[in-house]
Amino acid sequence: MNKVIKLGMTFCEGNVPDFGSIEQDSAGHSLFLLAEDISRLNTVLTKSACLPYLEHGSPFRFHTGDTAYVLDWLTAETASMFIYHSGTDHWYEAIPNE
Repeated sequence: MNKVIKLGMTFCEGNVPDFGSIEQDSAGHSLFLLAEDISRLNTVLTKSACLPYLEHGSPFRFHTGDTAYVLDWLTAETASMFIYHSGTDHWYEAIPNE
């Protein structure tokens, strides 16, 4: 079966979660997304959500402090940045739109 690499993680072809607009920068350190996909951070892009989809032995690649930047935060009136915490397996709003 073919392998698919998305957001630095390896999945079996046909078994890849829908990450919507979420993409990595070229160095693989930061994520960028559109406001419409903020909810995917905590429903699709957590360790508990990804583990069933990852290829056997492939690790979940996000760790405490990893950041996700919302590109259209100003016009969408949302937070502009979220930070992942591995202990709670949750993305937290870090910079609100004020």
